[in-house]
Amino acid sequence: EPLPGGAFCRGLCVTVPLRHTLNAGEGDRIAGGTIQVFAREIVSAKFREKVPELPELLFLQGGPGFLAARPTSAQGGWLGRALEEYRVVLLDQRGTGRSTPITAQTLNHLSPEEQADYLSHFRADSIVRDCEELRHALGLGKWSLLGQSFGGFCCLTYLSFHSGSLDAVYITGGLPPVMRIGADEVYRATFRRVLVRNRLYYRR
Repeated sequence: EPLPGGAFCRGLCVTVPLRHTLNAGEGDRIAGGTIQVFAREIVSAKFREKVPELPELLFLQGGPGFLAARPTSAQGGWLGRALEEYRVVLLDQRGTGRSTPITAQTLNHLSPEEQADYLSHFRADSIVRDCEELRHALGLGKWSLLGQSFGGFCCLTYLSFHSGSLDAVYITGGLPPVMRIGADEVYRATFRRVLVRNRLYYRR
């Protein structure tokens, strides 16, 4: 379907295991049950005839528990910039949006222990494995990631589990403490960087 700003969008729905295992066979998928994961792929109208040639960028939004943004325009912002180079995939992470939802109604038939077990399958590791299922469904060798807030944590989980599936990873927030330095040093370095960027901006 067309989007304002010169882009087209299509919906994708993939069936994935509720409980991913490292070597999930068909028996595992059936025994653990399956859920649906929904995503939208957006491509600029100027590249519509060259879709197979365009690299793919998966956006992992903040949360957890937030559905992907519903773009009303393909112009401006990060999406407009990304569409200059990529096909962009917006994923409703499991439990959100048009993916199989988590609601009071879907949980009320379970005991508290069963609810805790069920919800343990909606963490970053499962989201990453859903992404791999989606990548295979799209027939992609590799793709790139853009992670925001909780999506940044998902990006690092992706790098830990499936780095060979990735061309590039961009993180705009949500970077766990992967370094030995503390938060104070990170903020000091960030503050210096912001000062430099502000000076450059106001010199224009």
